[in-house]
Amino acid sequence: MHMGRERAVLCWDIHHTLLHDAIARTEGQLAAQQPVSSAPEQEAQAHAQALNDELASLRRQLRALGPSPRAKMG
Repeated sequence: MHMGRERAVLCWDIHHTLLHDAIARTEGQLAAQQPVSSAPEQEAQAHAQALNDELASLRRQLRALGPSPRAKMG
């Protein structure tokens, strides 16, 4: 029984870390996005919107993951 609890905590930790990394990467892409003269404005806006949608989806997944199943002291 104890092994199942440890596995759940490990899975939660891995998923939580992967989501945080993906959020940081997407935020970095949004911040690094600079207007390029060769790219049409409409295309740049569409790319920014796609990144914003992906960021919102990742944040929803992180909220849905919930708190850590690890028991807290105190």
